[in-house]
Amino acid sequence: MTFRTCVLVHGGWHGGWHWDDVAARLRNAGADVHAPTLTGLAERAGEATAQTDMSTHVADVVRVIDEHGLDDVVLVGHSYGGMVITGVAAERGDRLAELVYLDAFVPQDGQSVGDLLGPDFTAAARALAEAAGTPSLIPPMFPIEDTTGWSGERAAAIARRLTSHPIGTMEEPVRAPAEPAARRTFVYCNARPLGIVEPYASAARESPDWDYYELAGPHDAVRVMPATVAGLIESLAS
Repeated sequence: MTFRTCVLVHGGWHGGWHWDDVAARLRNAGADVHAPTLTGLAERAGEATAQTDMSTHVADVVRVIDEHGLDDVVLVGHSYGGMVITGVAAERGDRLAELVYLDAFVPQDGQSVGDLLGPDFTAAARALAEAAGTPSLIPPMFPIEDTTGWSGERAAAIARRLTSHPIGTMEEPVRAPAEPAARRTFVYCNARPLGIVEPYASAARESPDWDYYELAGPHDAVRVMPATVAGLIESLAS
């Protein structure tokens, strides 16, 4: 079976490691998979600066596409990653076959994460960063127990891998002036909803311009149910 190349973009506070189980399953099936870590996170935490913003993260993924000469790409964004893939589609839309928003934000042109989540989120994020003594870096804000349904050591093991997130990426708007040419798919994780992606799920479900799926799992289905997530991406990439 022939597969399109898959590029997997992680969510906030995570890194490319978040996709390890899913990526391994896709590679075992024969797919070419790239799961980059965005600037300032995980093993790249030391690269964060006060200037790290949404444009930085979009450029990270564009660089992967360009340096590897990728074409006919299935570009998947989880959670915050939906912001990034929207920006990438505006810059490399001709290289993409499909955009997959996995329980993710779907911004319009000129919207930031702060715009989507509102002033209370922005104020809380800034307060946490200041309290941590890192004004340009936001400590993790969403409990692992809420995103996975796990508790105890399983939740703690993930929490230990999270890193603070560059605040500029939450405040700079995405630039996406035109509708992408690539097919768009929304995957809604309907167990333990966080209340942050439901508007995008609802819009995609009702729109003839979107493909729509639901998974009976929590927001972090990538870690909780990797076989199911990999199977869905495999079907979209085949």
